[in-house]
Amino acid sequence: MSGLPMTTQSLHTSQPAPEPTPPQDKDIVAGWTAFAIFIALCVAVALIGWSLLRQFKKVEKAKAEGVFGEEAKAEAIATQAAKDEIKRAKR
Repeated sequence: MSGLPMTTQSLHTSQPAPEPTPPQDKDIVAGWTAFAIFIALCVAVALIGWSLLRQFKKVEKAKAEGVFGEEAKAEAIATQAAKDEIKRAKR
């Protein structure tokens, strides 16, 4: 004996469980829910791509206008210096 109670041991020695039958090909389907999720994911990817392209266009336009780079940095410093000078003059 393996040390298990007698009732448990007798349950383990009963008939073996029958082999499970594999599902038939006609029973395996993805269904409409999976199709709807797939379409929703496709739409989400398309919207993210569209938004990304819009942002790239904004960046290119700002770059052409000189918002980025050394000129923009120098202009920002000059603007801040002018504001500081106006504040000192008001005191």
